[in-house]
Amino acid sequence: MTSEPDATKLKRIKRYDIIRLIGEGGMGRVYLANDKIIRRPVAIKVFTIMSTPGSETTKEKLMRDFFLETQTAGALLHPNIVVIYDVGKKGDLFYMVMEFVYGRTVLEHQRTSPFSMKKSVEIIYELALALDYAHSKGVVHRDIKPENIIMSAQGIPKITDFGIARFRKHLKGHRRHAVVGSSRFMAPEQVLRREQDHRVDIYQLGVVLFELLTRQSPFKGIDSESTLSKICTEVPPPPGRINPEIPEQLDRIVSKCLEKNPNKRYPRAKDLADDLAACLKAGIHTLISPDDELVENLKKFELFSLFSEEEISELVKVGEFVTCHAGQYIIRENETDSNFFVLLEGNVKVVKQSRILTGFLPGAVFGEVGAFARQQRSAGVVAQGDCKLLQINALLFKELDPLLQLKMLHIVLRNIASLVISLDGELMQLTDGKGRSAALPLVCPLCGFNNKAPIEICPRCGVIPAKYPEPLMVKEKIVTKTISDDEETQEYLPLDLP
Repeated sequence: MTSEPDATKLKRIKRYDIIRLIGEGGMGRVYLANDKIIRRPVAIKVFTIMSTPGSETTKEKLMRDFFLETQTAGALLHPNIVVIYDVGKKGDLFYMVMEFVYGRTVLEHQRTSPFSMKKSVEIIYELALALDYAHSKGVVHRDIKPENIIMSAQGIPKITDFGIARFRKHLKGHRRHAVVGSSRFMAPEQVLRREQDHRVDIYQLGVVLFELLTRQSPFKGIDSESTLSKICTEVPPPPGRINPEIPEQLDRIVSKCLEKNPNKRYPRAKDLADDLAACLKAGIHTLISPDDELVENLKKFELFSLFSEEEISELVKVGEFVTCHAGQYIIRENETDSNFFVLLEGNVKVVKQSRILTGFLPGAVFGEVGAFARQQRSAGVVAQGDCKLLQINALLFKELDPLLQLKMLHIVLRNIASLVISLDGELMQLTDGKGRSAALPLVCPLCGFNNKAPIEICPRCGVIPAKYPEPLMVKEKIVTKTISDDEETQEYLPLDLP
């Protein structure tokens, strides 16, 4: 009789070679593995499903239900949902093979580097759209919490663990403290074991938003039982009472998510996303009321000449008109922000480390590269006088008509192409015309050492090549020798290099 595989000593599962353990919790262990056939890294969650003593649910039925549930969840393809590639069984062990996301969970971020209010709203906005997609396919998560949300290295939030929340109580090794850890995210109908639907996810997403905004739980009990009691009986405080910087608009959104009665919550996750989008339209700049003149200005600019009046109107609806005064930063260097701008009136300058790089005139679109790439801004933009701008959050592009999205992306690509051409010209000035850096040569100008990569400090002779723009061509050193009291000679000897 062969022994069952030990989840703690796995080396391989089918075609997946286990590399290392990357996570462990109440719902099993997670390994980083390599798919030998497709040659890609994957994450494998491994666990054991057991029937509960005294329950009429047999192990065979649990297995069938598990494969059916994960089959449905595995069909989900969304940028904010971790993809399920494969599921299977090895002895008593069940496994789920998923997309490997390089990043950290929202829980880890909360502990070390909490998100700003704006970033928190952006995260929940994207997750609400992801849940709306899953719900449209008949899939409910039932266990939305910070541990099940991963932030990728590119700053994209992704929901994981679709398809297994229903089987939590049947997982071998499922510990009591794991239940306590999730109890504060349970919806009242889950606590009371009443009928549940997709609105459980909306409630749980509201709890996550509350914690991101306040760094506190809406229901704080001394133990699991008291927390569950508070969930069913107490009305949580508005987040604005804990953090005065939170606007009333967000207070109302969170309160609607956390309604005890599911019928009083948002009927769809898309409705929640729509309200969050309204919050994202507002930024740190002073809002001004849109008027016909500002809209007409957009139509006059060359970049928007191909836009119809209806498309201009739709674009204006997902943005906000803002104003900035002389010397005010519109974009700050090194910040991460998802807004980009169309300059309607006034002039701005682009600065990096207090040095002016260039400027923009009305009609220019700027900030789009950092907004779409979700990367830190490489430079700042400062108003040179009073300016009026259209501010658009890149995340809200999903709200636009697909054809309008394509036209806006055409503008973005045109700007990027212009930037690349400009940078290419600067690069040619810094190189020998063949892409080799003049400031950091491949070959040391002193000793001739070929590093096959740009040299900052030569590893052989220790010279700094950037200080010698012209090759010194010194291959020898001069040594003076005394022959007699009144006679000397010089010899040229090879450099004694390490």
